Amino acid sequence: MKLAHKQELQVGLSLKMWLPILQSSITELETHLNGYKNDNPFVEIKSPVETKDYYKTVDRTPYYMQNSDTYYKSGEFVEEMAIGVESFYERLFDQIEAPLFPTPKSQKIAHDIIENLSEYGYFEGNIEAIAIKNNVTNEFVESIRQRFAYLEPSGVGAVDYKESFLFQLSEIDLDNELLKFTKKLIENIEKIDKYSTHHLFSKAKDIIKTFKNPPALEYIDNEERIIPDFFVEIGDNIKIRINSSFYPDIIVKEPFACQNEEIKEKIKEAKNLVNLLNLRKSTLYKLVLSIVEKQLSFFVGGELKPLKMAEIATELGFAESTISRAVSNKYIECSRGVYALKDFFTNAVNDEDTSSSEIKSFMKKLIEFEDHDNPLTDDDMLVQIKQRFDIEMVRRSITKYRKLENIPSSKERKKFYKVQ
Repeated sequence: MKLAHKQELQVGLSLKMWLPILQSSITELETHLNGYKNDNPFVEIKSPVETKDYYKTVDRTPYYMQNSDTYYKSGEFVEEMAIGVESFYERLFDQIEAPLFPTPKSQKIAHDIIENLSEYGYFEGNIEAIAIKNNVTNEFVESIRQRFAYLEPSGVGAVDYKESFLFQLSEIDLDNELLKFTKKLIENIEKIDKYSTHHLFSKAKDIIKTFKNPPALEYIDNEERIIPDFFVEIGDNIKIRINSSFYPDIIVKEPFACQNEEIKEKIKEAKNLVNLLNLRKSTLYKLVLSIVEKQLSFFVGGELKPLKMAEIATELGFAESTISRAVSNKYIECSRGVYALKDFFTNAVNDEDTSSSEIKSFMKKLIEFEDHDNPLTDDDMLVQIKQRFDIEMVRRSITKYRKLENIPSSKERKKFYKVQ
């Protein structure tokens, strides 16, 4: 009875250790294992040596914003990203001095305004709250905020993109007529088509296209740095290679001829940790191999097929919740790029053999080659998708897929094409 109870405790302890090890991303793994080192003097974690060569970047730019120098999104012009050297806030704090902010009070309020800027450079604070805090009027705080029109990056401190454009416009030397029309165009940018026949439209449009939106765009990193857990190569055979360069090693420090039961238990726990780390590797390998086999068409240039976690769980003999933990924050690198494991699980559309991924990919191709004067509506795409895949769908599904891919509506795309 005692033996059975002890075994039950050991299994529970192993499971408690196992699931977090499985779920941890490759970058979190060493930190997690160090937690065991702190509790067990017989565990030594040896950090991986080679790391710098295996960082990859994944572009998270919305689909419709890719492959263009200037973009238009929901009435907003957006320039291509550039990454700054010094931080956004450091750059602003360095500019809070005379003559724009000549007194300690004005500088204090300017600092409060900076602290209420979003990462995009827009003011999201409360003028009245800052005024009360500094014992000044709302008008005085607003006057300080308006001086941000002369700071860099240009347009910072504005409450929205229109005011940001006006801030940026104020720094350009234009003749009075062009200045007034450009200002009018900014204030009525949602109705930009209305002014397309104006003799200054092209000049004003070209000026607006130079503006940054959001104003802190150059400080926004749109690429996520990740580390692939596995490398997948498809040739005559499927070749899967683990990224062992980021795996820490566990060394068990075992004293000689020790009979102390507590020490023996700690040593056993340390050895168990080594086994669990190896189990993580083998489990993820089997998981990746199963995914690759089932999504082989994708790896050779095709589209993803419908695949559910329950299917993989049944094949590998795990609970679906365990598979969900296993794919969390895990990535593979193949000839088509770097992908999260969770991306390979996609639902079938209407219980057919067509996956939602195939629908989304087809939608992107339709939009890529659409008539810029008459962009495809969701109804238009629905008709073509029904014809292409011979399935029944409703328009709201197309709208949902379009929004998931960050693709604007046909009306928004038409505006974008006109100012492109």
